[in-house]
Amino acid sequence: MKMEEDTWSILNLDLEQGDPYLELERRQEKQPIFKIPTSLKERNVKAYEPQIVSIGPYHYGKPHLMPMEVHKQRALLHFVKRSGVPIQVYMSELMKVVHQLKGSYEQLDEEWLQGDTRFIQLMILDGCFIIEFMGVQRKNWINDYARDDPIFSSRGFRANSSSLVKDFVLVENQVPYLVTSTLLSIAGYTDHLKNVHGIASSTMLSVIKGPAMPAFEIYMSNMRKESYFESPSFLKYSASELYYFGIQFKKIGSFGSIEFHENNAILNLPSITFRDNTLHEYLNMLAYELRVGTNHEFNSYICLIVRLVQSVKDVRVLKSQKILINTLGSDEAVVEMLKRLENDLVIDSRCKSITVLKQMNDYCERSTIKRRRKFRDWKSNLNENYFRNPWTSISVGAAAFLLVLTVIQTIYTIRSFYSSKN
Repeated sequence: MKMEEDTWSILNLDLEQGDPYLELERRQEKQPIFKIPTSLKERNVKAYEPQIVSIGPYHYGKPHLMPMEVHKQRALLHFVKRSGVPIQVYMSELMKVVHQLKGSYEQLDEEWLQGDTRFIQLMILDGCFIIEFMGVQRKNWINDYARDDPIFSSRGFRANSSSLVKDFVLVENQVPYLVTSTLLSIAGYTDHLKNVHGIASSTMLSVIKGPAMPAFEIYMSNMRKESYFESPSFLKYSASELYYFGIQFKKIGSFGSIEFHENNAILNLPSITFRDNTLHEYLNMLAYELRVGTNHEFNSYICLIVRLVQSVKDVRVLKSQKILINTLGSDEAVVEMLKRLENDLVIDSRCKSITVLKQMNDYCERSTIKRRRKFRDWKSNLNENYFRNPWTSISVGAAAFLLVLTVIQTIYTIRSFYSSKN
């Protein structure tokens, strides 16, 4: 399906004009934007496909996503007009790296492989949409939309941010960071933040690591900051069970700082929020890490949460400790969501989350052994001091018999009192 020609004719495309002035970094390792395997996607198609807006070539042209195209083109017009830089400058600069940008996608249909101009148009269109939408929060930067704009006003942002960001962080719905960093550099938006990386960082939801990186990898790297394979059979205790053993939960800022302090029985955990788009977001993050991650930190972290939350009772324990924030409406929904996440986890025993689980299991096992030993000692002491001496045994039995008689007499007196009143 062709993009609207009107927008590009308005901008008067002319690839022969314009004098490029931006020197782009080209040596960073490529991070391919891949497609989710069909076998994985079939379990929950909606979790991996955009519901409102297509970003990049994989889902462009799908009928249910087309209503957002008019807003994407409007964002492009605003971006270019505000920058004062002709559209051909953006086209010319990105044409220099068209092969690098195409190489960021693992699978491209023939129409995108053959048509460089159309591919770059799509990169600019989608890159501008992301920048404009995320930029409406900064009123001193983007404030040229109508106050009642359905997408780019403050009200429009509040109404659409949750749904759109949900689509922005899907594995298959990405543009490389090189696109947005180039657009921002040419537009001269460095005056609004310290540098191009700063503004691109806020646009792409996280810190910057490389121009070929898709938004999703940047988003995940932020999650990791702010937060050998084996069977999880060794994971035995849930949150409520750990609480029974005296383990307390302390809220920290990131899952990279998870730690169990055995001396005072405190587990440091970041808070985790469950909302409407959590399932789709986390499924994509898990799939992405399995494909390109050097370790499986996020998979192992979710394994820790799954192990801790086995029932509604566990949800309530973690909520009381400010570890779990639930906006789903019911605690049962959290348990159900974690069960769905559990199906595709790959656990890395080298990760801190799994190490912590082992430490807590060992702590509980030792506590159980100590309690059994105390019980045996108490039982042994009872036998030694009371039941070996027959007179002591008779005394204990007589005392128990008298206690039972006293209770019976009390009950009889109470019943007689109420019978006389009636």
